[in-house]
Amino acid sequence: MIAQLTREYISNSFSKTYIRLLSYFFFEGRPATTSGRWFNPITFFFLRKASTSKIIPSAKSPIFITGTGRSGSTILGMVLSVHHQLGFMNEPKAIWNVAHHEDDLIGSYSKTEGRFYLTAADADASVKQKVLGIYSTFLRLTGVNFVVDKYPEMIFRIPFLNAIFDKPKFIFLYRNAAETISSTAKWSTDHHDAATSENWWGVENRKWKLILNQLVSVDEYLAPHQHLINGLTSESDKAAVEWILTMNQGLKMMQQFPDQVLPVSYESLTTNAAATLEKINQFCGLETDSRMINYAQMVLHPSRGNPNVEVHEMLKPAISELSLKLGYTA
Repeated sequence: MIAQLTREYISNSFSKTYIRLLSYFFFEGRPATTSGRWFNPITFFFLRKASTSKIIPSAKSPIFITGTGRSGSTILGMVLSVHHQLGFMNEPKAIWNVAHHEDDLIGSYSKTEGRFYLTAADADASVKQKVLGIYSTFLRLTGVNFVVDKYPEMIFRIPFLNAIFDKPKFIFLYRNAAETISSTAKWSTDHHDAATSENWWGVENRKWKLILNQLVSVDEYLAPHQHLINGLTSESDKAAVEWILTMNQGLKMMQQFPDQVLPVSYESLTTNAAATLEKINQFCGLETDSRMINYAQMVLHPSRGNPNVEVHEMLKPAISELSLKLGYTA
């Protein structure tokens, strides 16, 4: 479906359909493993023009949806997009590639090696102008107050984003390990393109190589097992490694930036949508929106994921410990 638009979404919030289509075609870009990549030159031409735009103050206060992919981040973004103050961008990695050439983790737009960690030093005046100019253009064209940018890996870049924006808010969305791992593994298998060597782990395994070289080596749970992890090949094991790294990072960011990072479990979102969304509203300084709540209750349902996924024995202690820290019981 184009721009994640469904009949339920259009009928519930027809006025927001334009915003989703605008974002999809002109701000998000079409990454590897997706169709419609022929449109990318038009998207990038538009973004480069927008990057020089005059900055408006509200562009400096975005909300980021972060965490591990396959944790419900897209449906949360679509729910938030119904809010009258918000406009949703679903992984607008084209924007970030225009702003910083080392952003591209999966090799969709650049052959330049990507970086998970971007720091405040990477947010120079040129990067700031590009991002804020593009965000400002989006806000002018849509008439909303704030941008919601779903980009899970931004959990590794909070200092970088703090140097661009004025205390942005981060929703750290997490989901129990077994369901996340099984969902990631299934997606990667289902979307594997042998001809171009693309799947969840990027073009020619690019993202997985960056995970090994940049994240595993400095993670207290996984660094002692680096040699063994380098040899992992199963989709479930690789997904487990990503879950461990991201959950550990999220927990650290919650402690380091408590006023900016809000932890939200997928389970609370799907079983108690109204209360969870009101918590997000309050944290982000948003007004209550009954249409958003109604839409959430229509589309959010508890998962039926696979609770019995198998992973390598060396990964299980880290999964268990992090699960307990996140509030999951054995």
